[in-house]
Amino acid sequence: MANIFVIQIQDSLINSNMPLAIVLLPILGSLLIGLAGLLAARLSKLVAVFIAAATLYLTVELFFVILQGYTVFYDLPALAGVAINFKVDLTGAVFALFTAVIWFIAVIASIPYMAHDSRQTRYFTFLLLSLGGCIGVFLCGDFLSLLLFFELMTFAAYALVVHTQSADAIKAGGNYLYLGVIGGLSLLSGVILLNYSIGTVSIEPLLQEIVISEGTAVLIAVLMIAGFGVKAGMIPLHIWLPQAHPVAPAPASALLSGIMIKTGAYGIIRVVTMLYTPSQNLAESGLWHFTENLGHVIIWIGIMTMLLAALMAVLQNNAKRLLAYSSISQMGYILMGIGAAGYLGYDGAMGFGGFSYHIINHAFFKSGLFILFGIIYTRLHEVDMDKLGGLWKRFPFTFFAFLVCAFGITGIPGFNGYVSKTLLHHAIVEAFEHHHLWDLWAAEKLFMLTSGLTVCYITKLVITVFLGKTHSETLVKLEKEGQRENWLERFVALSFIATIAFLGLFPAAIISRVIVPMTEAFTYKEYYVNYLLKTNVWNLHDFLGIFIALILGAGIYLFSKRKKLFTLAPPDYLSVEYSLYKPVTKVLGFVFIKTGRLIDDNINRGFHSAPSLLVRTANGAGYTDSFITNDLGRRISLFFSDLFNSIYRLWFDGISAIFSRLGLFLRKVFMAMFKFDYSTKGDSRFQTINISNIDFDMYIVLIVIGAILATSLLFIL
Repeated sequence: MANIFVIQIQDSLINSNMPLAIVLLPILGSLLIGLAGLLAARLSKLVAVFIAAATLYLTVELFFVILQGYTVFYDLPALAGVAINFKVDLTGAVFALFTAVIWFIAVIASIPYMAHDSRQTRYFTFLLLSLGGCIGVFLCGDFLSLLLFFELMTFAAYALVVHTQSADAIKAGGNYLYLGVIGGLSLLSGVILLNYSIGTVSIEPLLQEIVISEGTAVLIAVLMIAGFGVKAGMIPLHIWLPQAHPVAPAPASALLSGIMIKTGAYGIIRVVTMLYTPSQNLAESGLWHFTENLGHVIIWIGIMTMLLAALMAVLQNNAKRLLAYSSISQMGYILMGIGAAGYLGYDGAMGFGGFSYHIINHAFFKSGLFILFGIIYTRLHEVDMDKLGGLWKRFPFTFFAFLVCAFGITGIPGFNGYVSKTLLHHAIVEAFEHHHLWDLWAAEKLFMLTSGLTVCYITKLVITVFLGKTHSETLVKLEKEGQRENWLERFVALSFIATIAFLGLFPAAIISRVIVPMTEAFTYKEYYVNYLLKTNVWNLHDFLGIFIALILGAGIYLFSKRKKLFTLAPPDYLSVEYSLYKPVTKVLGFVFIKTGRLIDDNINRGFHSAPSLLVRTANGAGYTDSFITNDLGRRISLFFSDLFNSIYRLWFDGISAIFSRLGLFLRKVFMAMFKFDYSTKGDSRFQTINISNIDFDMYIVLIVIGAILATSLLFIL
């Protein structure tokens, strides 16, 4: 099947339009879902399942092609000066693969979840459109193309957040959209500045070119990491997550938490561990100093994200909000791993392995927790954990799968989270041993504390929802529904159980066949790549680390339960939204309002003053016209009129005098000539000047007429 998409093979590069087909299939398929929904809502669901399955199939094909050592690329022709370029290495293929897998599971889970919803067609349309944008992010070869798919995913996912159209959903959707647009603009600014500085936006090691522009290197990093950080839920850019997850449908929340925030992590990975690293031929140079400083900052952003979000999760009684804060905390683990990889630089293969494995693991156990809780929510329509309890008997498959996901996120040995958290712990320890900085020693201790808090809030979630005594109201709702898990929900539960168990029990296969080959596109020392390959997480030292976290978490849970700390409502000033965003918004609003009002008042004052000014100007012009221009003009006109009349009279009197004298002279001549008797023997002058000589007479007439015309013409001119 993959061969029909191949255009050309050259060495390890394959020119193939398969990435384009994978992206276009869900995008164009979303339109087909909308058309099918016009015929029947059931048909739209079937089309959605088919498109998700076809996308998954093509993604699996692409993954196995690239797993053989190839890089797949494809370039679309430029449109309005913008060309979309695809370039898929193993990292992009892995991200695309688990995206397609979980999206397919989410589509299956959405069928029973949305069974009684009147807006199913819209939901499935935007669900698949979001898939096209999300998977496109992972297949792009440059940051501009990535940005286009990033924004497509952002706007398509907005419809999923506001799907219920409740007041809370509209508010959460607004915050999501505002922060998404701000993040997109920040990312766009970074991309433009990158292109301006070095003339390219390709996703490849370019540190040797970026550091030449010392004035922009830091700014580009800040803009791009902030832009991706909004989607990744990085503190303090995380506030949309706890608001969006509780109001969105559970399968959509699973995708928001398990997959879409990975697009932000993916972007930060491409910036920190690729764009801001030197090429392989400069790997031994001193260019890593910039990446080391950048990684140090990212480590602490990750530590604060994981710790603060875990503390907030402990205090939540809304199950979906707890899972939302849990997602933010787990993204903190990933960010810390990215930072450790950047800080260690050429020696950062362990950090790369830790965050890569945890990204895969988190995608499954967190989307599983959301989707599995959604099975319960469809029956009870309740998210308050205090009103739930004792549900494991009614939902045995769901409970067992939920427990497996819980074991995964807490890091129980034998489940997937244990492997990735162990690798991340190795990475932060290596970062400390790199320069033995005291703050990185403290970061490792906070890492362990956060692991304990994770155990605490997950224990609280499992016990409160599934164990204990079932509330009477819950029993009434369960009896009213009269439904147990259907076969689709059991299939979803078994899918998560199998995947999490495989990732947890066979880490050596995942590391050797997936994680280590992923490092080939990055700049890492071969020694540390081999060290990652040979890492054995099944040892007493690593067991002791997770045992400490489990004991710490159990102690925090028991202490909080006894002291009733779980019922505490944190004050608003502890919230970033209230302590940072709202004050900043008020200040900016005040400044903009005052500035706008000042400008508006001055403009209004100008308009109000304009008529009186125009009246004064008009009066001045009237005065000028009446008393100055009119009088002066009249005098000038009279002067030239008198001058013209004087010249005319002088000229006319002169002409009259000349012609009067000429007439008298001609009269005398005529009379004199008339008296002469005409005779051929007479005087020759008489023969010439004679009235009988017609030729002479004509000359005289012509001369007179010419003189008159000449004087008239001269007068006219």
